[in-house]
Amino acid sequence: MGGSVEVTGLTKSFGAQNIWSDVTLTLPQGEITALLGPSGTGKSVFLKSLMGLLRPEAGTCLVDGVDMVRARESQRRDLRKRFGVLFQDGALFGSMSVFDNVAFPLRAHTRKPEKEVRQITLDKLELVGLLGQEHKLPGEISGGMRKRAGLARSLVTEPSIILCDEPDSGLDPVRTANLAQLLLDVNAATDATMLVVTHNIELARTLPDNIGMLYRRKLVMFGPREEFLLTDHPVVAQFMSGDPIGPIGMSEEVDHSSTAPVLDEYGYRTDGGAPTMVRTGARAIEVLPRQLQPANGHVRAGAERHARRVSSGEARLHVDDEEADRPAPLTRPDPVSRALDQVGDFFALALDTIRATFRRRFAVREALDQFWFVTSVSWVPALLVAIPFGAVIALQLGTLTVQVGAQSFTGAASVLAVVQQAAPIVTSLVIAGAGGAAICADLGARTIRDEIDAMKVIGLDPVQRLVVPRVLACVLAAVLLNGLVSVVGVLGGYFFNVVVQGGTPGAYLSSFTALAQISDLWVGELKAVMFGFLAGVVAAYRGLNTKPGPKGVGESVNQSVVVTFLLLFFVNFVITTLYLQLVPGKGA
Repeated sequence: MGGSVEVTGLTKSFGAQNIWSDVTLTLPQGEITALLGPSGTGKSVFLKSLMGLLRPEAGTCLVDGVDMVRARESQRRDLRKRFGVLFQDGALFGSMSVFDNVAFPLRAHTRKPEKEVRQITLDKLELVGLLGQEHKLPGEISGGMRKRAGLARSLVTEPSIILCDEPDSGLDPVRTANLAQLLLDVNAATDATMLVVTHNIELARTLPDNIGMLYRRKLVMFGPREEFLLTDHPVVAQFMSGDPIGPIGMSEEVDHSSTAPVLDEYGYRTDGGAPTMVRTGARAIEVLPRQLQPANGHVRAGAERHARRVSSGEARLHVDDEEADRPAPLTRPDPVSRALDQVGDFFALALDTIRATFRRRFAVREALDQFWFVTSVSWVPALLVAIPFGAVIALQLGTLTVQVGAQSFTGAASVLAVVQQAAPIVTSLVIAGAGGAAICADLGARTIRDEIDAMKVIGLDPVQRLVVPRVLACVLAAVLLNGLVSVVGVLGGYFFNVVVQGGTPGAYLSSFTALAQISDLWVGELKAVMFGFLAGVVAAYRGLNTKPGPKGVGESVNQSVVVTFLLLFFVNFVITTLYLQLVPGKGA
């Protein structure tokens, strides 16, 4: 029998916007349930709340007896392995082939030999009609094919709970019918508890055992399909008939705000309006549609249990008055509170990154790939910026030392300024503007494509799998480039001081060797480590918290670069001040 899901009093809001409140339902084990509702009523949010991907403000969600709302993240991660989830757009990993996407959960959580993994993967691909397409990347197949590949991936681990978010979107009617039959056959074979979010009325009429509907921030109705489809509830009847006349408007803001015209028995208006023929409004379905049956004469254990529950009266239709008062809007947090929350989340991610660095199954190859990428996009800009930086410092200090009669100290002052200040700052700014921006854009794109949520559902920690390699890459690149920029900056300063200002080569070098010590280089490298860490964490934080759409990704990249710049200058000021206090006379 499938897993158990019991939801009680669940309430979810985003800031001042309440999505839905006091939702209570139980998914009957081993049965198929459909969740309906107009666009924007929070059906996908409900699915993510069930899996613990979003944290509701109130209520409980018991998955096999464990509350996903209050459980520790480690518990939620283990429980998610029992889920098979089909996201709206498939949520495939763009850098992997279709085959590797489908095989990914098996390789991550089982010790099956590769031969068995391959056979299981090909069986699931054949099941969804993608055999022969396994070598292609997600970007090389259609949206409907990505959807079916996502379904195959959700089935490879034989989950006890299957969640499908609009599985029919992007599919033609024939493939939608085939998919519905496939879901039914999967339920018959596995007896998994299944929840399907859909707008497809035909799918909702013929596939599920139970149906629920979200509307105006409430679960207005939930119960057996046999009773749900025959109800004369105005909202349900209008939605199931697809009628424009009724309480549901074009948007939630106009629901119930306009009065539908009064019609006679023939469907003509009786309010004095133009005698245009219109439909007679939402009506209950008079004949119950025939439910789909498993192929090859198989018997669904869930359907038999459902029939017993209906005949015994255990399964009943629960109705909530949609005219009930809406929940009071939440007070919008003030800017200071929002800023403090974001700072807390940022530091939490930084600590999680440090802890995850020392956990097993470290992604060495990913870290090396990211290090090579960050270094390759940063070293040329870093060198180009280092040359004028060193020159400006040398020229400015050379002019100043001449004025005060301390020209012999030009070399030491220039080198210390470059090594302790200019090199770490230049390196980190370039890494933040080049590598960090690319990291933020990459993670942001993964976030809006639900790839991050897909990783969580599979039971993997995105921080360990994605964030740690990228942050370490920024740190290692910063250390490497800091040394390179220091050398170039010092050479540039030497050239401009000696050649342009007519300084003495021996005096420049002797002051440098006499006053500069190896500890000065370590200070610069320590700054590079800290600045690289900050650049990586800020880029990862903004990427993981990006808003939907390409605009959201662009805003996250911009915020990542700006915030990193501000943090780097602040932290540099703090470190330099402490160094001057601890080592008097050696600070730059």
